[in-house]
Amino acid sequence: MQMKELQGLYLQSPKLNHLNILREVANNSHITQAELAGHCSLSVAMVNNYMKELCAGSMLEYRRKTTKSVTYYLTPFGTKYLESLQLELIKEMVDMFVVAKEHIRARIISQVQNTLQRVVLYGSGHLAQLAFHALELAGVSILGVCDDSPAIIGSEFCGREVLSPTQIRFIAPDAVVIADALRTEEIVKGLSGLTEKGITLIRLDGCAESGIDGFSKMEIAKNPPHSFSQPNTRTAS
Repeated sequence: MQMKELQGLYLQSPKLNHLNILREVANNSHITQAELAGHCSLSVAMVNNYMKELCAGSMLEYRRKTTKSVTYYLTPFGTKYLESLQLELIKEMVDMFVVAKEHIRARIISQVQNTLQRVVLYGSGHLAQLAFHALELAGVSILGVCDDSPAIIGSEFCGREVLSPTQIRFIAPDAVVIADALRTEEIVKGLSGLTEKGITLIRLDGCAESGIDGFSKMEIAKNPPHSFSQPNTRTAS
């Protein structure tokens, strides 16, 4: 996993930089510091500092063949440290996965007037996977999954056959949850006719017609929702 894929709001910590450097060295003892910098989204100077730190901590050792050729190896202690960091990262990623699902549930709750029971999920990417699990955990019946890509229609997504959007009106769900953040506006326009049949279009990009972002209506971490009914004044147990 290269950190270039996780730039943005994601902030690299020193321990995460340790993990990435050690993992790269474990995979290729001949890797250069310039290559490490590119793979780990760090400057060469920062990599050099981290390498010195890891060597001083007996987690890495180096063997110099020539003045310009150096190979690095993990020590037994370095291998154990790498394993502990990888386990810690997995635990944190699981926590992030849980929080992401709760945020999605909050966005959905902010856009429904009554209890949500039957939905169609629109999308087949990573966001749709999160939405699928969030809906299932909330006890909402997912009647189908759809996508407008001919290459995807007919394939399997989360154990469901991917359907064409033209089939939504025949399924007659309470709502369509649009889980394609890059094309939400386009999809909403394409499905606008469904609203005349009483089918609600729920979007996860924070730009619902009400203009209210789901995050502002509920602080998930403090009071996670337990159903898709309207929020009430009782404290969640």
